[in-house]
Amino acid sequence: MTRLLSSVVAAVAVSALGVATWRGLSSPSEIASGNRVARSAASSDQGVREVAFADSSTEPTLVGREVCRECHAENHSLHSNHGHAATFHLVSQTDLVSKFAGKSFDSGEPYGTYEYHSDGQGGLFAMLPARFGNEPYPLQYVLGSGQHAQTMLTLAPGVDGQTEGIEHRVSLYPDGRIDLTPGHSKMTPQSALEYFGDASRGTPLQRCIYCHTTSAKIVGESIEDLIPSVNCEKCHGPGSEHVRLARAAPKPPPYSVGRDTWDTESEMQLCGDCHRMPRSVTEKEIRTYPDLLVRFQPIGLLRSRCYLESNRELKCTTCHNPHQTLREMDATDHVQDCLSCHQAGTPTHVACPVEPETGCVECHMPAIDLDQGLQFHDHWIRVREE
Repeated sequence: MTRLLSSVVAAVAVSALGVATWRGLSSPSEIASGNRVARSAASSDQGVREVAFADSSTEPTLVGREVCRECHAENHSLHSNHGHAATFHLVSQTDLVSKFAGKSFDSGEPYGTYEYHSDGQGGLFAMLPARFGNEPYPLQYVLGSGQHAQTMLTLAPGVDGQTEGIEHRVSLYPDGRIDLTPGHSKMTPQSALEYFGDASRGTPLQRCIYCHTTSAKIVGESIEDLIPSVNCEKCHGPGSEHVRLARAAPKPPPYSVGRDTWDTESEMQLCGDCHRMPRSVTEKEIRTYPDLLVRFQPIGLLRSRCYLESNRELKCTTCHNPHQTLREMDATDHVQDCLSCHQAGTPTHVACPVEPETGCVECHMPAIDLDQGLQFHDHWIRVREE
């Protein structure tokens, strides 16, 4: 190993699954030898499960999206094309191996050039030859549907043994481009592990995986009870009792998100659990509203006059079908959503004095350019200052 590795290396930590990992940095080749075990141990469950529905006295359990499909085929089909259906995968179950293997990427100083290799069994590895020689670093999971970017994640123990998630410094973009991960351009590695990406631990790491999965539990350097991506029961809750009643009754019972007391606030809290609420950012960010906040749509929506002056009834599903990807919606549909409250000639409505029937989104909710060409529409609906 290189001089840097020799100065940082501690004993190789081996998890209960036999996955050898870097302890801030141990030998990456030892991680690689155990990574195949991690791939086979992590669940690839896409939601098809055998569930007993006979006992209504037990707490509801997850049944999986394929069971939901029995009665909700249309929503199942719509959801299949939604970004939510592809937010988390094992790298070995994606096409990222073929996209990266055999390629290299100069990630700038002091990081260096990554070289990517496949082990021929679905595993993908990164190397930094100039710094760590031929030591392979495994890339385990991939976050993101590909509609914006796909970024790989590796779980490893830090110097104190606490699990760290290393968000890889390089991502794949929808146009096939391999480039720096958003937000990484100004980073500097603070440990040997961070030469491969940004490290998180504790609650931030747990929240990251929580928001990209339906079920997941970090145990050491592996994920147990994994149901990847955001499926039906992530929002609707465990469905076993609903399914039991539906199968037993000639007329299926109503069932949706929440309870009879479900309201706009409840929906905002549900969506904001992952899409962020004001509590997720600093008071300074709320005051100054930097461009980065457009990624967190509820924060902008909650300060919009459209929300405040609608008796706070405007909510996410006023404009969005949560099962349907925006790519399948026509832009005129969004204009009609706006005109439902802003019709010209209607005394109780406030119509746009500039253009009352077109251009609503482009003017009042424009797409904001962020890092690496990513765009998000600003949900603080307003007359913007020039």
